[in-house]
Amino acid sequence: MNPNEKNEFRPTMEAEFATAATNVSQLPTDGLPQVAFLGRSNVGKSSLVNALTGRKNLVKVSSKPGKTREINFFKFNQAFYLVDLPGVGFAGVKFEKVAEMQSGIRAYVEHSKALKGIVYLIDSKVGMQPIDVETIEGIRSLGCPVLPVMSKCDKANQSELAKTRNGLLKILGENVRPLRLSTIRKIGLRELWQEILSTVAVEA
Repeated sequence: MNPNEKNEFRPTMEAEFATAATNVSQLPTDGLPQVAFLGRSNVGKSSLVNALTGRKNLVKVSSKPGKTREINFFKFNQAFYLVDLPGVGFAGVKFEKVAEMQSGIRAYVEHSKALKGIVYLIDSKVGMQPIDVETIEGIRSLGCPVLPVMSKCDKANQSELAKTRNGLLKILGENVRPLRLSTIRKIGLRELWQEILSTVAVEA
């Protein structure tokens, strides 16, 4: 980690909530490119979207994991969307609702022609879990690119960071370079933002 990286990131685009979808018929139809965020409940997806917009409350961050039940779309500079998906793992959610949410995520990945890639977050301290492996492999089987991000890296020690990184390399390949991220210390935000802009082919 580079201590000088703290506070370097400054978002320069206007962001707004666009819509929420519970099924594929409600997805945006304007053809703008999309990058989605996915990971286990409480991995920091909503906080990350807020950090990338520079606004603390654009995305509601719940103290109770698993509260995001819809697919939420946030439009940037009228040019592309960042998409907050429900968390996998779904802490405190009934089995029937879990199945419905999993089906909704898969349907979105399958049917959204505008989806350019998924940023998949892994808690650096907790590390890879079977649900992460299953989800990442499922996304890749649908032909969707995955950008792995090791979130909350400021809370993990070197051993935990190495274990998480090695777990990602095992399923994604040795050529993949997982990004280390901390929304609190603003580590990795600038690098991730450049990856997103490159993916949607938009200049900063």
